[in-house]
Amino acid sequence: MSGRLMSSKVMINLVAQIKMFFRSPGSVFWTVAFPVLLILLFGAIFSGTGNTKYSLYVQDLDGSPISEEFVQALNKTGVLIINEVDPDIDADRYIKDNSIASFLTIPQGFSSSFLPEPERQNSTLLLRIDNSSSSAGTVAQILNSVSQSINLELAGGSIVVSTAIMGISNTAQYNFIDFFLPGVIGLTALTSTVNWMVGLQTRYRQNGIFKKLATTPITQMDWLVSLIIWQIATVFMSVVIILAVGILAFDVHLTLDPISIGIITLASALFSALGLIIARFVKDEETAGAAAGAITFPMMFLSGSFFPLESMPSYLAAIAKVMPLTYVNNGLRDSMIYANTAGAINNLLIVAMLTVVFMVVGAAISTWKQE
Repeated sequence: MSGRLMSSKVMINLVAQIKMFFRSPGSVFWTVAFPVLLILLFGAIFSGTGNTKYSLYVQDLDGSPISEEFVQALNKTGVLIINEVDPDIDADRYIKDNSIASFLTIPQGFSSSFLPEPERQNSTLLLRIDNSSSSAGTVAQILNSVSQSINLELAGGSIVVSTAIMGISNTAQYNFIDFFLPGVIGLTALTSTVNWMVGLQTRYRQNGIFKKLATTPITQMDWLVSLIIWQIATVFMSVVIILAVGILAFDVHLTLDPISIGIITLASALFSALGLIIARFVKDEETAGAAAGAITFPMMFLSGSFFPLESMPSYLAAIAKVMPLTYVNNGLRDSMIYANTAGAINNLLIVAMLTVVFMVVGAAISTWKQE
C-alpha cells in the first residue's frame, strides 16, 4: 500500500516537473534547441572540410611558359585558389596591406632549372606564410607535392626546384594561439554585453522598475549611456585578464594599440545595443538566456572567432560577412597581428557605423512608457 502511494506521489511530481520544463522556454532551448544548433553549426562547418580551398598569392618574377605551367599545376590541385600578383608590386608591402597568410614568389630564372646540363641552374621558391594561420602548413605541404611532381616530370626526378619557407615578417613571432586570442576578445565582448543587457532589461521590465524610473529625474538616454559605459568597462576588465593569461600561460605577443582599443570600445557599445534590441522582444526573464543564446552562439562560430573563414564552406563565409562580430575579429587581428593599419581602420569604421545604427534602433524601439 505504502509502495503504491509513494509511486503515485513520484508520478505526480514527475508530471509537475515535465509541465514546468515545457513552460520554460529557457529550459527547452538549452536542453533541446541548443544541442541541435551546435550539431547543425559544426556539421555545416566541418562537412565541407573535404572541399576546403586555401588562398595562395603568387608573384611570378620569371614570366616564362614553364613558370606559367607551374602556376597552372598549383591551380589544378583543386585545393588552392591562386591569386596572381603583379611582378612589379613590392611583395612585403602587398602582404601587409592585404593581411595575406600565404604568398609564393617564383624567382627569375625559374625556367633555367629545367634546361639540359650544364646550363641547368637550380631554383628556390620562396613561400612566405603566416605562422598564426592554421592553413599555412597545409598550403606548404601542397606546394611541396606539386614541386616534387614537377621535378619528376620535367627534370627526371632530379631536385632542381626546392622551396624555402619563411614567416611573414610582421607575423613571424606569432602562432595559432595569437590568432585565437583576438577572436576570444571579440566573442567575450559579444556574449558578456548581450547576455547582461537582455537579462537586465527583461528583469527590470518584469519587476516594474522601468515604471518607477520613469518618475525620476534620470532620462532614458542617461540610463542607456550609463549601462553602455559600464559594459565597456567590464569588457576591458575581461580583455586585461585574457591577455594576462595568454602572456603568462602561452607566451603570446599581442598588445593593445589605439585602433584595437577603439574597436573593443565600439564593439562593447554595439553589442550592448544589440542586447537592448533583443530584450525588446523578450517577455520574461526565463526566456532571456535562450533569446540571447539563439543570437550569440551562431555568431560566435560563424564569425571567425575559432576557425579561419577560409576553412568554412563558401555559403557560411558569405553569412559571416553580414555578422558584426566578423568585422570586430578582423579588425582586431589586422591591428594586433598583421600590423595592417589600413585594414584595421576599415574594419573600425564598419564597426562604428554598425554601432550607430544599432544604438539608434535600440533607443527607438525601447521606451519606458512602452515598458
